[in-house]
Amino acid sequence: MRPPIYPPSLLAIIFIALFLAGCASGPEVKSISKAPNVSDAPRNLLVLAISPKENSRSLMEAALVSRLRAAGYEAEAYGPAPSLPWKDADALREKVKERLQTQTADGVLTVSLVRKNRQVEHVPNQVVFNPVVTNIGALGSVTYMETMTIPDRYEESTEYILRTTLFDTDSGKAIWQMFSSTIDPTSLERATEEFSRVAVRELQKSFKE
Repeated sequence: MRPPIYPPSLLAIIFIALFLAGCASGPEVKSISKAPNVSDAPRNLLVLAISPKENSRSLMEAALVSRLRAAGYEAEAYGPAPSLPWKDADALREKVKERLQTQTADGVLTVSLVRKNRQVEHVPNQVVFNPVVTNIGALGSVTYMETMTIPDRYEESTEYILRTTLFDTDSGKAIWQMFSSTIDPTSLERATEEFSRVAVRELQKSFKE
């Protein structure tokens, strides 16, 4: 029996299909809510990523500040704060209030990880049909179909759910909130850049409607 022949074009298609099945997914907006009595967003924002991991905080805050400034906002990162009480929401709120006493800002934008979901998905086996052309002479050829079976497999992925909240500094109340998810980010740097792009875009859209 003649062994299967897979031309480069088909092999590329198979590789891409398998790769894309398990690659990273950019931020997906799950839900957005806005206070009904608020028409204008604060324009001078203090940005705080809520995480005890200083490197993650720094990257997230820097990406958001850069996007916000590019969109016309005034924005400043909260900056290094290893001693903040991350697990005590009330104490953290008081620390932010203390910071606002020495900084001019009419809004606080926070980002926090709500949960991390590990998912395992079964992908059944697939049969790929490959047309093969064989020359039988100067003026003739025969085309026949060969098949390749891709075995079934299990694919693991991790989904990160983020909550982004905009607070009004005068009232202390949340006036806008977005939940979003990212699956298997390729790197923290890429994930923060993509997330900040989506977050600022949705913030602008919400207050234009």
